[in-house]
This record gives sequence, C-alpha cells and structure tokens, in this order.
Amino acid sequence: MLSAAQMALFDVGENDLVLLPRDTGGTAIGARQAAQEVIEEGAEVILGPLFSQAVEAVSPVARQADIRVLAFSNAAAAAEEDVFLLGFRPEEQVVRVVRYALDQGLVEIAGLAPDDPYGRTAMQALRQAVLERGGRLGPTLLYPPDQDPSSAVREVAAYDERRAALEAERARLEQQQDDPQAERELRRLETLDTLGPPRFNAILLADGGDRLRSVASLLAFFDVDSATSRFLGTMRWQDDPQVLEEPALRQGWYAAPPPDGIGAFETRFANVFGRPPQALAALAYDATALAVIVARDLGDRTFDPVTLSDVEGFAGASGLFRLRPDGLAEHGLAVLEMTGSGPRVVDPAPASFVGGLAAR
Repeated sequence: MLSAAQMALFDVGENDLVLLPRDTGGTAIGARQAAQEVIEEGAEVILGPLFSQAVEAVSPVARQADIRVLAFSNAAAAAEEDVFLLGFRPEEQVVRVVRYALDQGLVEIAGLAPDDPYGRTAMQALRQAVLERGGRLGPTLLYPPDQDPSSAVREVAAYDERRAALEAERARLEQQQDDPQAERELRRLETLDTLGPPRFNAILLADGGDRLRSVASLLAFFDVDSATSRFLGTMRWQDDPQVLEEPALRQGWYAAPPPDGIGAFETRFANVFGRPPQALAALAYDATALAVIVARDLGDRTFDPVTLSDVEGFAGASGLFRLRPDGLAEHGLAVLEMTGSGPRVVDPAPASFVGGLAAR
C-alpha cells in the first residue's frame, strides 16, 4: 500500500505533497500514537489506517486537530463526518449484484453467509435490497464460520422437503398400474434426487476461499444447480484464484470494480516494483491521488468535507468513487459472470454517478 501511495505521487504530476509513513503495528494504540506523531509534524490529512478498531482510535485525535482521515476500512460503523472510509463495503457489493439480478427477472433471492460481522452485514443488505426493489426474500441462513456448513445448506435448499415430495409422487404413480403415462413418468423420476425447485431462483453466497467452494459444492449435492438457481456473490469471490475456477460457481454473478481499471493499475505497479500488488494497494493509490487533486487542483489544503464529498466523484485505479457526507464511499461497480475461461463483465460499471448523495 505504501508503494502504491508513492507511485500515485509520481503519476499525478508535479505536486508538493510529502508522505510521512508510520507503522501502526496493527493495533489501535499504535494507530493513535502514529496519528499523534504525524499531526505534530504538520500533517494536513491522514491516509489510513486499515482496520476499523484502528480507525476508531485515530478519529478523536484527528478531530481534535481538525484533520480529515481517509481510511481504508470497509466497516460502516467507523465512518464519521470527518473520517471517510474508502474500503469496498459488503453492503454496496450486495446491493449492486442483487439489483442486477432483480432487473433480470430473478425476483426471489435467498442467502447464505458465515455467522460473522461480514456475513451478517451482507444478509442485512440482501434483505434491504430485495424489499426495496419489490422482490421476494427467500430463506436466509448463517452458518458457523469454523464448522461444517452442510446443515445450513441442506435447510436453505429445502432438500428434505423436495426429497419427500419425490418419494410421494413415486408412490402415487406406482399405484396407477397399467398406465403407460404413469410408467413413463416413473422412469423420468428415477433420474431425479428431488422434486420441484428450491424456494428461490437466485441465492447470495457472501463468502470466499475454500469455504465458498465447499458451500457451492454442497448446494449442487443438495440438488441446487447454478444453471437454474443463479449464484450471486461479492468481491470475496475473486480473492482466491481457485474460486474463479470452481465449476459449481459457473454462471454465477458477483459485483467488483471494473477489471480493466484494476488490471491497468496492477500492470503499472508490477512494471515499477517488479512484483504484483496486493488487493488493497489500489485504495492507497486512490487516497493519495485524491489528496493531491484536492490540495493542488481544488486548492483546498484543509481537505474540507464539502470538497471531499464532491457529488461527481473521482476516477481512481479502483474505478469511479465518491465520498458521502456521512463518511462512507460509493464505488462504481461492475457485475461479472463466472465462466470456464475466467470472469467476464455482464453489466459494466457506471461511467458517472447519477443523482445526489444518499444519506446513511
């Protein structure tokens, strides 16, 4: 992230900003001490920290000094009037992909997520997005993040009910002796594990890595096919290259920054530093470039919240984004589809923001 910030200073052209990097040590106490040090050295704006606990520790120090904070957390509770979060919040990713699914006619959407802060936030965003657009909310279940998710997947798939319906239909048809049509239907049912579709036509899987692959495979095992029940996801899907190759997730949709912009940033970073950037490096690049634009081009060395929350937003390495008066960021996200040859864009990111800033 520091390398990306340094690269941004060169990329945006001549400027007089100086980076004063400080290591927080990964703790709230370390973050507060680092903020105090740079403020005493004359810092005009603070870029970072990363985690919400550290952001909350820095906030009162910065507020007392009338200094704005451009942090990288995605935990909405850490945002304040003078503390802006550039992180990609799970809420905006869920809303983006769910709205797209609803627009495509998938009106009944279920959800599965780990029982942790990320998962609970994603499920709440799912409920709100579905109800606001007039959709129907299917079953939403949380599973323990450190245990086998099989029981939750089985329940959301209504596997036992659908299996019982199959057995009941077989029994009914078997009673119709000497009926050719009943015999043909019985032969067809021999190829099935359940009868009838699940109680949804799309399902949000707000997880990533090996756990997501396990959940997707379990859905297929419990007779939920991604070809008929669309799988939806968040940026966590692309954290693990193996997930992008998972056959059970084929044809699934997820929301993420436009890949062209991120790809160009990653290529430039690799050319400069000889190594690929980590996932959050683009946020540090954008925060630094934004600081230069506000100080140099907009002539605001106080980084006034009104200036920072320009309704038209800014174009960064991670795509279009804008900061809201409540401290949260809105990102222009694309919707991508999983294919056998990698993700492809099915709904491009917006080229500009439409409408005023939303309130929290």
